[in-house]
Amino acid sequence: MPATYNRIYTYLFRQPENQNNRPMSRPALDEFQIGWICALPIEEAAAREILDERFDSLEEQDEADPNIYTLGRIGKHYVVITCLGGEYGMTSATTAANNMTRTFSRSLRVGLLVGVGGGIPSPAHDIRLGDVVISYPTGTCGGVLQHHVGKIVRDGKLIRTGALNGPPRLLLGAVNKMRAAELTDDPLYPSYIDKVIRKNSRTRRNFRRPDSEHDRLFQAQYEHPSDSASCDDCPADWEVARDRRDDRPHTHYGIIASGNLVKNGITRERLRRETGALCFETEAAGLMKHFPCITVRGICDYADSHKNKRWQGYAALVAASYAKELLSHMTHDQVSNERLMKDSRTTFMGEFKSGSKSAGHIEQTIDMNQVFIADGAKFGSSNSEQFLSFQSIRVKILPQIERWLASLVAKRMFWLHGMTDTSKPIISRGMLGIFEERNVLGATFILKTVEENREIAKPLLLTLPNQLVTVGP
Repeated sequence: MPATYNRIYTYLFRQPENQNNRPMSRPALDEFQIGWICALPIEEAAAREILDERFDSLEEQDEADPNIYTLGRIGKHYVVITCLGGEYGMTSATTAANNMTRTFSRSLRVGLLVGVGGGIPSPAHDIRLGDVVISYPTGTCGGVLQHHVGKIVRDGKLIRTGALNGPPRLLLGAVNKMRAAELTDDPLYPSYIDKVIRKNSRTRRNFRRPDSEHDRLFQAQYEHPSDSASCDDCPADWEVARDRRDDRPHTHYGIIASGNLVKNGITRERLRRETGALCFETEAAGLMKHFPCITVRGICDYADSHKNKRWQGYAALVAASYAKELLSHMTHDQVSNERLMKDSRTTFMGEFKSGSKSAGHIEQTIDMNQVFIADGAKFGSSNSEQFLSFQSIRVKILPQIERWLASLVAKRMFWLHGMTDTSKPIISRGMLGIFEERNVLGATFILKTVEENREIAKPLLLTLPNQLVTVGP
């Protein structure tokens, strides 16, 4: 069947959609495998509009999770969407991802970060407003680069250090399939854009593409007048001459620079030369190490002083529509075969205290594929111990342990020390039994000064969270 007729056939005989996008009875939480994060309300609205079905809201979720979710279906994939509520930035994105993983711990496998960004046009990349940029591994970069972090060398130059993870192999494969399809056929996502815009007067007002006359790129050194609300009065002499181009969105694949907001043309050009990035945004660097995802950004400005919100709605819809087509290149079974996010990461949280004053809150996310777990440090992992019952131990320490377990104000760590063969493993095992009976979450760590990997802090901090995630409720 010719490609054109095949696309018409697919369109006419696709799965029936919820035409009014009304909430419907939702599937079980275990079915939601795709996590979708956006920063702005306009981005969330665009994501909601491209859903094939939208389901009822959650009736309950993890008590530590303040996110508000939209649940829906795209093709054969069940998707959970949350918005940062305009609180953009890496920290907000990381927190939202951590919370999403808590509530959907039994189903979440891959993620999408979808929204708007600032374009970085160059002679090699004719990026225009309304185009879409997708993070894609380039050279030694996995697709997202944290542009404002590094070390300052003697001449004042910033040397970027560290690396961020690339997209999951499954998402990268879907991108490659989409890129290959674009070589022979028109992409489908522009049709999703048109469908949303035509829906009603509100979607036309909020998501329609602005006229091309409002896509103006100015020379980097020209600053927008501080007393002007729009670029209508900015002189054409300062515009960069560009060839006319069709109005359809174009796709670009490469590095996305993530970090502090950029609103200066000279800074944009310097970072372009240093990084080769195609786009700026502010959330992706907070997710790439902990939330297996790909970043999709619709271009709404040129990251300079002329930025405004005129193109924001259309750019958000372009990004959401691209993400929808991207999901069509993955099967439900392929996603199901990916590791659960909770199995590849965990969050260790605690509070440092000095006297009665708190010294601050820490939150560290750990990639469980790369942690150094201390062999034999978890109680019960060694077969060399000969265990007796907890009740058979008749020592003075037991009443202290009972009081500690029952106390609501005691310190959270109980340090049990003594000479070899003084029943410490037996006592620890008995304590864990009481934890289980009382439905209390706890973990133990056996320290041996004669074993190098069990007498330093790092294995301790990694082994305890590993136990809590592996065997905790």
